[in-house]
Amino acid sequence: MKKNLIHIPGFFTLGVFILIMALTPVNQAFAHKVILFAWVEDGMIHTESSFAGKRKAQDCPLIVRDDTGRVVHEGKTDDQGLYSFKIPDKVESDLILTLEAGIGHQAEWRIKKDELVQAPAKADIEKTLQEKEKLESDPSVWKIISGIALIFLLAGAGKWFSLKKRANHD
Repeated sequence: MKKNLIHIPGFFTLGVFILIMALTPVNQAFAHKVILFAWVEDGMIHTESSFAGKRKAQDCPLIVRDDTGRVVHEGKTDDQGLYSFKIPDKVESDLILTLEAGIGHQAEWRIKKDELVQAPAKADIEKTLQEKEKLESDPSVWKIISGIALIFLLAGAGKWFSLKKRANHD
């Protein structure tokens, strides 16, 4: 007897599973992301780096490139995740700061060419600080619970498919 390749109830269940996965918040993956924050003040570029739980990104390489990809400065964060340097001479484009905080942990921050020439307004600094605080917020209870639920959902789906496969072979 030839078996039907697409079993309708199983196909429907797979569709529901894919829909649930698509609706699961993607931001759960950012629990360990690294955050780079930079600002221009008094002819210097200041950076602050941390992980999502406010743990400082210590001794991490910071590479500064122009829009063409040319490295214009390199440095390393201190034990507080801080690093400051003089604005490089003859900058003709935006600067892209890249923090490398280990395998799979990288952050970028773009400083516009305009910011390198003129001092930012106080409102701009306050807005940037608010963005930084938002990025550094600890994982919420919702994020933790949904992450655990996702693990159980994947384990349950795997078990269901293995039982379904075993039942089809019997």
